[in-house]
Amino acid sequence: MRALPVFCFSALMLFAGRASATRPNGVEIVRLLGPHAEHAFAPASGQIGALVAIPSGQSAAELGLEEIAPGIGRIRANAAGLLAYADKHPGLSFEVSPPLHMLLDRAGSYVRGAIARVNFHVDGTGVLVGVADTGLDVTHPDMLDADGKTRVAWLIDLSKPPRGVWPELEAKYGVKNAAGVISNGAVFNADDINAVLAMQLQAPHDEVGHGTHVTSIAAGNGGKRRLYGGIAPSATLVVARVTRSAADAIDNDDLLRGVSFIYDRADFLKQPVVVNLSLGGDYGPHDGTALWEKALASFVGPTHPGRALVVAAGNSGSILETPVHQSVRVTKGTKMRVPVNTHGADNGGVDIWVSMRGGATVDIGLEGPDGEWIAPVSNGSQRGKNTADYTSGVFNGQTSGTPIPSDSHGGVVIWQGKWPSGTYYVTLAGEGTVDLFMQASGDAASTRPAGFAVGVREGTINLPATHPGIIAVGCTVNRTKWLSITNVPVALHVPLLDGVGGFQDPSKATRELAEGEVCWFSSAGPTVTGVPKPEISAPGGIVVAAMSNQARPGGIGSIFTTENCPGPAGAKPDIRCFQVDSTHAVAVGTSMSSPMVAGAVALLFQRDPTLTQDKIVALLQAGAHPFRGAAPFEDQGGPGELDVLGSLDALDQMQNPTLHMPSPDKSWVTLSADYAAADGSTPFTVIVELRTELGNHRADMFDPARLQPIALIDGVPLDVPPTLVRHAPGVWFFDVAVPVGLGGSSLSVGAAFDGQDIVARKTVPVGADIWTADYPSHARGGCSCDLSERSGSEKTALALGAALALAFVRRRHRSHPRGASVS
Repeated sequence: MRALPVFCFSALMLFAGRASATRPNGVEIVRLLGPHAEHAFAPASGQIGALVAIPSGQSAAELGLEEIAPGIGRIRANAAGLLAYADKHPGLSFEVSPPLHMLLDRAGSYVRGAIARVNFHVDGTGVLVGVADTGLDVTHPDMLDADGKTRVAWLIDLSKPPRGVWPELEAKYGVKNAAGVISNGAVFNADDINAVLAMQLQAPHDEVGHGTHVTSIAAGNGGKRRLYGGIAPSATLVVARVTRSAADAIDNDDLLRGVSFIYDRADFLKQPVVVNLSLGGDYGPHDGTALWEKALASFVGPTHPGRALVVAAGNSGSILETPVHQSVRVTKGTKMRVPVNTHGADNGGVDIWVSMRGGATVDIGLEGPDGEWIAPVSNGSQRGKNTADYTSGVFNGQTSGTPIPSDSHGGVVIWQGKWPSGTYYVTLAGEGTVDLFMQASGDAASTRPAGFAVGVREGTINLPATHPGIIAVGCTVNRTKWLSITNVPVALHVPLLDGVGGFQDPSKATRELAEGEVCWFSSAGPTVTGVPKPEISAPGGIVVAAMSNQARPGGIGSIFTTENCPGPAGAKPDIRCFQVDSTHAVAVGTSMSSPMVAGAVALLFQRDPTLTQDKIVALLQAGAHPFRGAAPFEDQGGPGELDVLGSLDALDQMQNPTLHMPSPDKSWVTLSADYAAADGSTPFTVIVELRTELGNHRADMFDPARLQPIALIDGVPLDVPPTLVRHAPGVWFFDVAVPVGLGGSSLSVGAAFDGQDIVARKTVPVGADIWTADYPSHARGGCSCDLSERSGSEKTALALGAALALAFVRRRHRSHPRGASVS
C-alpha cells in the first residue's frame, strides 16, 4: 500500500460528538480517514471498491449495486460517494480492505511433474490455467507455441483503457471512473494478441515481472530449450492483469473483477480451469468471514465441477525483523499490553485486526509512547483520539460502524498520520485467547517499519487463503544456491531459531538452507477457528522461471531489481544477480509454490474435467510425500509436499478402488498446530497419511475398524476418544478436544492399525496460548508481557551476510521474503 497522508480535520470529527450515530459496517474507517481514505484503500485509482452484504429478500440490482457473488454486491466510488451511498442505506453492511500484495528447473523433478506427464500422458492439453496478477509478457518465448503464436486465449488488462473490440466484456469487467465511464479494462483474445505480435506493436506486458514468473511455473513451456518448463506446459492461458500501474498494490475489488473474468471465459470456452492467486494480505479476521474471501470461494466448490482456486499461503511465517502476528491469552482481572515497536512516521499508518477465539470477551484499547490514547473499549463500542498530526481509533465487536463481519468476532485498532517513534501498546482486558494481525502502510511499512515486538509464527496464513474453501499452498526449498548470469554463485543463509521457533538462537548464528526443508518464511496455520492450513506445500525457494522482458534487473518496480548484488571476485557488484539467463530469473516465496500446485491441478483436470475443489484438495493430500528436508514446526507445512505422480495415482485409486495395506515405514502423521489450546477454543487436528510398503500407493479399502486414533493426555486416553474420518485414499483426519483446565499437560497423538502403531506418535504441549505452552517459565500471570521486549541480540533479527539480503527482506510481500542473508 502507498503512503497514507496526515488526515484532515473533517476526518477527526468521527469521535468528537458523532460516535453514537448509526453507521454501516466498514464505512466508518473510510469516514475516519476522510478524503485520504482513497490513498489507503485505492492508491492506484482513487475509486474505493466496497463489498456489500445483501439483506435476505433483496437483490443487488434493487440497491443499485452490481452482484459479484450470491448475497454479495459491489460498489465503487470515491470516499465522498461511498459515504453518501452508505448514509442513504444505513441498514447495509459494507466491507473495505487495503490493497493486497504479491506473495512471492529443478523444482519440477522434486514434485515428480515430468515423470507424471510421461506415465499418465498428460501435459495440460484442453485445460485452462488462469492467473490474476501483475500481467504477462505475451512476447516471452515460454508463452508462445511452436509456431510462435500466443498460448493466451483471453486477457484483460486493468492498466489499459478499453479497446472497444469487446465492448460487452469491457463493460462487464472493466472499471468505471467517477463519471461512470469505463476507464480501465482492455480485453484481448488470442487473435488480437497474435495480430499485435505480428505487427510488432506494444503488446500486453508485465513491468513488475511477478505475473510472468508465476504463470510460467504453472504452465510455461520452457521455450525452445525447454530448460525451465512449467508443470502443465500445454495448458491454455487466461490472464487478468489486476494492477493499474508498475506498483504492486492490488485492490481486492480489481482482483474480484479479474477472477470473475477468468471464470467467465472458462465457461465461454467450456473447458475446466484452475485459477492461481499468488497474492494476499495480513489484515483481516483470519477466519474466512471477509466478504471478499467469500466472494472468491463462491466461484468453486462441490456445485462447480471443472473449477479450482489455488492461493499462496503467504510469506509471514518468520518471527524475525518485523513480525505481523501476535497471540495471547487474556486473563480476567489483568490488563494485557501487547507491544508494537515503531520508528514513528511522517506519513504512515498501522492497522491491527484483533480476532477473538471461541467465547473470548475482551475490551480493546491503545497506548502511545506518551501514555494512554484510548482506554479499553467494550464489545459493541468505538472510541478515538485525534490531534492535528494523527488520527486513531478502536472498534470493538458488532456495532454500527465497525468493519467486523457479522459472523466474526473481534475488533480493529488503527492510527494514521504523523506520530512519534517509540513503543505502542494494544491493551486488552477481559478473558479469552486473542490473535492480533498487523499491516503497516506508508513509511511505517517501508523506510521506518513497524512490527510487534515479539511475533508468533502460528496462524499467519494470509487472506484470502484463510477461507476453508480455498486451497492454501505453503513453501519448500528446492534450491539453496544459484549461478547468476555473470556466473557469480549466490546462496541464502537464514538465522538459527531456538527449539520451538519463538526467538532467534542466542548465538545469532546463521545456517545455509537445506534442500527439501519447509521455507523459513512460509505462513503457518491453523486459522483462528482451527482450520488446518496450508492444505499442501510445494517448492517455492528458490525457483527459476520466466523473466518478463519489461522487468529486467534495473527496471523500476521489477521484482528482479536490486542495487546490492554480489559481484565477481574483485569486481563491482552486478545488479543481475537474480537473472540466470537471457529470459529467466530466480524468485522466492509462496508466490512460486502456489502455481506449482495450480499446474498439478491442470493435469488432474485433464484426466477428469469433472473434479471439484473438495476432491482436488483430497487428491493433493493423498498424493503428497513426506517433506524431503526438515519440517520442525507442525503448523507451517501442512500434511506434506506436492507429488504430481502421487496425486494422479490417487485419482486412479479414487476412480478404481483397490485394497492396499499400510506400512509403518512409509506412513506418517502431521498436526495442525504446535500446541493444543487448554481453553478448548480451537480444535486440534491430526492428519494421518497411510502409504504402502513401496510408498507408491495410498493404503486404502481395508476395514476402517482396523485403524484407531491415538490421543493421550499425559499418557492417559481421553474419556471420549476422537473419531477418524476418511478424506481420500490414504488420508484420515481426526480432531482432538482437550478438556478445559489441562494447561501444562502434554498431548500425544498417532494412529494404530490392528492394535500396533502405524505412524510414529507426536507430542505437543497443552497451554493457554503459544507462550504458556512453549515458554511456561517466562509467561507468568497469564500474559506474554515478559516477552514484550527483546534483548539486544534478539532485536538483531538477522545476521546479514551481504547487503543483497535487504532486497530479499524488502520483498517479503512480493517474491523475495524476509529473514535471509545472501552470499
